[in-house]
Amino acid sequence: MKECKIIKLFKKLENNEKVQIVLNKIWENKKIFRLISTLIFLFFSYSLLVSYAKNIEMTSTFPGIAVHVQDLVWHNEIDLNFEEINIFSKENELINGLYLWNWTWKTVYYFHWNGWPNSYFYSEIKYIHELGYNVMMYDYPGYWKSEWLPYKEKVDEASQEFFEYIKKEKWLKNSDLIVWWYSVWTAVATDFASKNDFDKLILISPLSSRYDMSRKMFWFALQKILFLKDSYVTKNLVKSFNKPVLIIHWNQDNIVSFNQWKLVFQNYAWDKNFIELDNFGHNGIIDTYWKSLEFIFKKYLNWENLGFENNYFFLWNDQKIALEKENEALKEDEKINNLDLYSDNSFQKFVTSNLSFTNKAYIPEDLVNIRWDYIYDAKWWTQKLREEAKNSLDLLSEAFYKNFWVKLSVVSAYRSYDYQVWIKAGGCPDNLCAKAGYSEHQSWLAVDLFAASSDSEWKNSSRLSSYYRWLDTNAYMYGFHNTYQRWLKIDGYEIEPWHWRYLWISLATYLKENNLTIAEYFNKKDDSSTIADFSNKKNN
Repeated sequence: MKECKIIKLFKKLENNEKVQIVLNKIWENKKIFRLISTLIFLFFSYSLLVSYAKNIEMTSTFPGIAVHVQDLVWHNEIDLNFEEINIFSKENELINGLYLWNWTWKTVYYFHWNGWPNSYFYSEIKYIHELGYNVMMYDYPGYWKSEWLPYKEKVDEASQEFFEYIKKEKWLKNSDLIVWWYSVWTAVATDFASKNDFDKLILISPLSSRYDMSRKMFWFALQKILFLKDSYVTKNLVKSFNKPVLIIHWNQDNIVSFNQWKLVFQNYAWDKNFIELDNFGHNGIIDTYWKSLEFIFKKYLNWENLGFENNYFFLWNDQKIALEKENEALKEDEKINNLDLYSDNSFQKFVTSNLSFTNKAYIPEDLVNIRWDYIYDAKWWTQKLREEAKNSLDLLSEAFYKNFWVKLSVVSAYRSYDYQVWIKAGGCPDNLCAKAGYSEHQSWLAVDLFAASSDSEWKNSSRLSSYYRWLDTNAYMYGFHNTYQRWLKIDGYEIEPWHWRYLWISLATYLKENNLTIAEYFNKKDDSSTIADFSNKKNN
C-alpha cells in the first residue's frame, strides 16, 4: 500500500537534521514554545468560532429560545380573549401565534422584542387592542411552542407565512396593515415590511444594522472577522419605504444605542416623526409611557397630524405627567361620546315621557336586594336594584350617614311594567307619573329618597332641603344624577328632588360639571331640538 504524500513529508522532515535542530531549539526555549502553542491554539479557536459563527450570532441575538415559559406564568393571568393560531411551515415546522379581534379592519402586526416568548407581551398587545385595533403576533422559531431555531432565513420565512395565513383567514388587506416593532425585532419587521405593502409603521428603539449593534457592544463589527455579512440593515431598507413611520427611542438606551435611530430616521424617505424619551433605558415603554403616548398613537394611526415641530417631539418627565392628565381627560370625553343611550340594558338608557324602553316589558337580570347598614328600605327589604347601582348606592348612603347620622331612606326603587300600570290606574297624572314602559324605575337603576311629594315641600322643609343640597353636591361622585330638574318641557316631568338615577360616574360627573340634565345631554348629543322630535324620528 502506497503511503500518502503527507506521511511521506512528515517522515522526510523527521529525518532532516536541520528540522531536528529547529525543533530541539523550540523545545529548549520555553518562550518560543509558548508563543507557537498560543498561536496554534488561537488558530484552532478562531477556526472553531468561524465554523459556529452563525449559531453564535443566532443565540446571542435571540436569547429568548432559552426561556422556559413556566417562568412566565404570571404573564398568562392577563385577561385576553385571543384566538390561538397554529400553522406549519413549508418544512412542516410549527409556527405558534395569536390573533385578537376588535371589530375593525385595521390590524397591527406586532413583532415583540427578543428576550421572551409571546406570553410575556400580553399586556402590550392588550394595550394595542384597547387602542381599537386587531392584533396579530407570532412566536419566533425556537420560542415557546414555535419549532426550529431563529436563523434569519427561518425567522423571515415564519414572519411571511404567518402573515399570509392571517391575511387569508381574516380577510386582511395590506392597506389595513400596521406594522409595530420593538427593539432588535424592528430589524426583522423592517425586512418583512420591505417585501410587503402596509399602511403605517411604528419603530420602537430601532437598531440600524447588526454591524452597528456589534460596534456598540465590542467597538468593532465582530461579524466581519467571523465572515458574516451585515444583516437586517434597517438603515438601508427604509430608503425605499413610502408610508408614514413613527420612531420612538430613549436617550439613555444602553442596549440599542441612541445614535442608531438617527441613521434610520435620516434615511427614511417618506413622512416621518420622532419622539425622544428623556432619561430612560431600553425596556418598558408600554408600562411606563402608555398613558402619555396613548393619544399620540391614536392620532398617528388615524392619519391625524401630530403637530410636532420639525417632526420631532422631546418628551421629558414633567411633560409626561402633563400628557397623562390630558389623556385621561380625553379618555373620559371618549367614553362620554360613545355611551349607549338606547339599549334597554345600558346603564345610560334614556327613557322619558315621549321615549320608552324598546321592549316595554323589559326586566334586567343582575338584580340584588338593597340591604345595607346605612340604608332604610321603606318597603321592608323587598326592593332591588341592579348590582352595580346597588354597590354605588351603598357607598353613597355610607357617606350620607357620616354627614347627617341618618340612614338613606329608599321609598321606591324598581317598579315593574305591571306595577306602573297599577300606579297609572290610580289616577296619577302624566306630568308626575310615567306611563308603563316609560319609567326610569323600570331600569332598576333609579331610587326615590325620603318622600316623593312635591318640589315645594322639599324646598320648604329645612331637613329635606339640606339633604338635597348634600346630594346635589356629592351624589355624582357615586354615579347618581337627579334626573328631573328643568321642568316638564325639558325633562318630560315636573321637578323631583327625590328622584336619583344611577348613570355611571363619568357621565354623572360630566352632567354635574356642565350643569346638564340627562335629557339636555341626550337632545344635544342627538342633535334633536326636543325629545318628541327624536321620538317621532325613531318611530317614523
